[in-house]
Amino acid sequence: MNLRSQWSALVLFLLLVTSCSAAAEADGLRMRALPVLAGAHNDTSTPFNLVSMPALIKHRYDGRGLRIGGVLAQELTHTTHHVTYRSGTLRIGGALTVPTRPGRYPLVVLAHGFTDATSYRSGATMARERAYLTRRGYVVLQPDYRNHGDSDRDREGFVARPLGYPEDVVNAVVAVRRARLPFVDSRRVGLFGRSMGGGVALAAAAARPGLVDAVVLYSPVSSWAPDTFRRWVVGSGELETRVVEAYGRPHQRPRFWRNASVRSYGHRVDVPVQIHHGTADRVCPARWSRRTARSLRAAGQRVALHEYTGEGHAFDRSWGRLMRRSADFLDARV
Repeated sequence: MNLRSQWSALVLFLLLVTSCSAAAEADGLRMRALPVLAGAHNDTSTPFNLVSMPALIKHRYDGRGLRIGGVLAQELTHTTHHVTYRSGTLRIGGALTVPTRPGRYPLVVLAHGFTDATSYRSGATMARERAYLTRRGYVVLQPDYRNHGDSDRDREGFVARPLGYPEDVVNAVVAVRRARLPFVDSRRVGLFGRSMGGGVALAAAAARPGLVDAVVLYSPVSSWAPDTFRRWVVGSGELETRVVEAYGRPHQRPRFWRNASVRSYGHRVDVPVQIHHGTADRVCPARWSRRTARSLRAAGQRVALHEYTGEGHAFDRSWGRLMRRSADFLDARV
């Protein structure tokens, strides 16, 4: 059976399996109301996401059990399916966007930014980025992360060495490779992280050198954990109390906060990094990306920083230019 026939058979199989349940599953995903978690390491009401880089580096990743479920969206050029996979003890949901035309495509794992966890639904965020990358010839997997959508819940309380969302992103790559999907060339993988997801993507790359071929960061959070503490924790009331009681303030426990900062591990990011940031970003200031780029260069890494004059966090005017640069960058390296 040739590749086109294999692809057609796979598509027919997926349609037969999901046609009866897709609408019901999608309705269930839309209607399910999930609680906001209030852990000191990961409060889903803010973009603050604290991880331990030493723990991420030492962790044994076991992504597995990838399952393709109902259709979330059907377009002329691509189809988006709801998927699940295992990340440690947790079941993680996500959205897998696949080109309609037959072929075997490289993979981009997309780390989404902060969104209200009480209303988050698989496939509802970053749809335009997934569509663009799919049209450029990629299969795109967007993990929901733990505590989002229909994914399992992490512990809410104190976690001494939190792994957080980067564990789910690394395990997404591992799970796709183990699944041996006929339409994915899983030897070729890029990471694309936006805002909070930019920090997640960079931490995943530092945790596992060699995991991917290139990293794109789009309006990313700071690579220095004390910056995110000052931005989203200080003055927050209850969250600040929980974080300080569990981990102390950066000036009180400087070693802990250095170890929570991917900037301290830039020497482990062994692939090219491209960063995009607007100079008028009021959510994540552009100086954060300048410092990240400088630290990566100082560690001997390859990094390109593109700044967009007057552009804000969401990239309303320059989004097309950002995506063209991103796709060109991935095409040359993935």
